[in-house]
Amino acid sequence: MLIYGIAETTKLSYITSAFFLNGLFSLISVLVFVSIVQLLGGTRRVLWLAAATILLAHEFNAVREYVIRDHGFWAFYLLSIACLIRFFRTTQWRDALLWLATLVMATLFRVEGVIFILLMPFSALFYTKNRLRLFLQLNTMTIVVSVGLAIYIFIHHGVVYEGRLAEIQYQFLHGVSALLENFHAKANALGTYVLSVFSARDANVVLVLLLAVWYIVSVMTNLSLIYSGLVGYAWWNKLLSTDKAGRIVLWGYILINVVITAAFLINFMFLSKRYLIALSLPLMLWVPFALDHLIKQHYQRRWLLPVIILCMLASALGGIFDFGYSKTYIRDAGLWLRNNTAANATICSNDFQAMFYSDHLGNTIFDKKSVFSDVSLLTQGKWQQCDYVALHTNAKQYDGPVNALITEIQTKSQSTQVFANKRGDKVVIYKVSR
Repeated sequence: MLIYGIAETTKLSYITSAFFLNGLFSLISVLVFVSIVQLLGGTRRVLWLAAATILLAHEFNAVREYVIRDHGFWAFYLLSIACLIRFFRTTQWRDALLWLATLVMATLFRVEGVIFILLMPFSALFYTKNRLRLFLQLNTMTIVVSVGLAIYIFIHHGVVYEGRLAEIQYQFLHGVSALLENFHAKANALGTYVLSVFSARDANVVLVLLLAVWYIVSVMTNLSLIYSGLVGYAWWNKLLSTDKAGRIVLWGYILINVVITAAFLINFMFLSKRYLIALSLPLMLWVPFALDHLIKQHYQRRWLLPVIILCMLASALGGIFDFGYSKTYIRDAGLWLRNNTAANATICSNDFQAMFYSDHLGNTIFDKKSVFSDVSLLTQGKWQQCDYVALHTNAKQYDGPVNALITEIQTKSQSTQVFANKRGDKVVIYKVSR
């Protein structure tokens, strides 16, 4: 909705509007990150170090151009951390409502925000004074909305709710049992197909150790090895000497993130790097304090600080500059189809992005997304019903059905254009002979 609204208002393209939003939300994230460090007691120098920390963060930079909902989520998620720290210090209704409002905004981008809304109020119970009042202040609006929703469901019985919020309901009702079932199923598969008959009985232990190591390594690499070392250094030396409000909020957000991401890893045996950035951001709050301490200790170990700075810069380069293989060729292929084929031409492809840039299907492309991954729809001569065929092949992995289809097409048609990167990944466009 935001991308559409900006595009309609400014007459910018959708992709430019999306990049504008990325930049805006990233700016908010950076400014709020520095503000949180200030709330935690950072001096002026520590604030500059905080700005450098997030601006040089490898994964945070690596996804800056991705058109994803996460940018908005991270911005309002960080705002909610700042608001909750302020609330525990002031205990004012204004800050409680601001905390809820920022998390509601975050939830509009990623549904995980609901979990923080429901669980973070329990952090108030770790206070020694007024814990019940603080808990109720944070939960008042949630209770009101829940009661209103319950009344609505009671009045409109039989109504079926779908969408992402239904997933949250399912997780709270059946999440633990589903998680255990998934774990035991994967442990049985590990014992049956991987381990020997002598070690199969230890499949549960092996899987726990495997997942634990996998998760820890994923978190450390997402944070970056140098940042992980600095966080550990700050923990060891207890450098973040904030008050109880700051500690409770930070560890509450970290714990909830660990539960969410660890459960996802157990369920799907997969963990995208961007899923861990919400965990990396609060962990990075220790980094500027570690750097400040190292600066103070510089005269005792003159070599250490320059080495750390060089490691930070080296890590940041991979996020700021793209050293991998470009995917521009996919966009170029789609743009060629848009500019060099008739508006009523029928285009068939196994690549959703190329078809998006071809602009031949308009908004209906989103209803047909699954079609572009099913190569069987083009085999046995069915491709001859198309005016153009655009096939995407990956040089790194062999795709039998796609290569067989290319061989079939090449016998009857000639390639019009080939778009490729340096590795050899390519989109080949064929004009079908009639």
